[in-house]
Amino acid sequence: MAFQALRSPQYINTLAASGTLSHSLEISVGGTLRYTLLKNTTPATYVVWEYATLVRDYFTPTFTGTYPVDLIQVSLVMKSYSGLNGTGTATTISTTALQALDGYGTFMEGVNPTISSTGGWLVCAKRPSDNKYVIFIPTGVSGKVPSATEGTLRYQSYSTTDTTLQLQDGGEESELIIERIDCTKYGAGTKFTFLNKYGLLQDLYFYLKQVKTLNRTREHYQNNTLQTGQATVTYSVNQATKQSFNTEAIQSNTFSSGYYPEYANCYFEEMLLSNYIWMTRTNSAGATEIVPVMTKTSNMVYKTSLNEKLIEYTIEFEDAFDYINNVR
Repeated sequence: MAFQALRSPQYINTLAASGTLSHSLEISVGGTLRYTLLKNTTPATYVVWEYATLVRDYFTPTFTGTYPVDLIQVSLVMKSYSGLNGTGTATTISTTALQALDGYGTFMEGVNPTISSTGGWLVCAKRPSDNKYVIFIPTGVSGKVPSATEGTLRYQSYSTTDTTLQLQDGGEESELIIERIDCTKYGAGTKFTFLNKYGLLQDLYFYLKQVKTLNRTREHYQNNTLQTGQATVTYSVNQATKQSFNTEAIQSNTFSSGYYPEYANCYFEEMLLSNYIWMTRTNSAGATEIVPVMTKTSNMVYKTSLNEKLIEYTIEFEDAFDYINNVR
């Protein structure tokens, strides 16, 4: 079994039989009929539907410190009709039940990309020397890693001292290496959790310096301060004639990743391409908070050990909300 990756187009088709003048596709999400698509056709021609764009609306990725699997149950029912526009005798051609994730495939992976339910570790970086998957975690930090084993998506936990992790069902390439990073100069680093290529949550740490900025936008108008309801026309020198309004602000932070090996470039690629990212930070009261952010950096130069020797990325993130509360 495989899970459909709905950030890329997903197609289903059928060959119109003799006597068929129209077809429909009924799309149900979570057991509820959401869409009925209708096409007129002619016999002996293929009818093609793309359904991922519609189904993706029902993903609600979130991260509050726990790691949910945002998996959607989809049912596709194709019917043919003897008349135009869904009239005449109706015949059910096929019923397809599938499960989908908010993941994606690349162009080179071809049409209808899927995510294997027995794919092992659902992270991208493999160490070339032994072909083992590797993640990079600060010393003394616990967490979770996404995996697909025995047809099930799950997050497997590692402790504060683990340096390796085994898949629950074993098999080839079952060992994952947890590379521990000591970043005492800047504390434990900053954790970013993002929805990766496979549609599952993954952690990535930035270990070095952070620069925080506040970006403000505003408008203003010329205010009339003349006081004319008295014998002498005057105005107050303490009242502004240029009045601000619609002042808004967004906080942003620029982080340096620290030094990663070249084969970890794919982690930064997937983060840059992710639609959902959360930053775990400490607020002014000293409490831990998780906030949604977006990557303000829009391009990435792939770094190599040959060109750069030490590979480090600098990425700017901005809060995915306005600093001044304007939720209405």
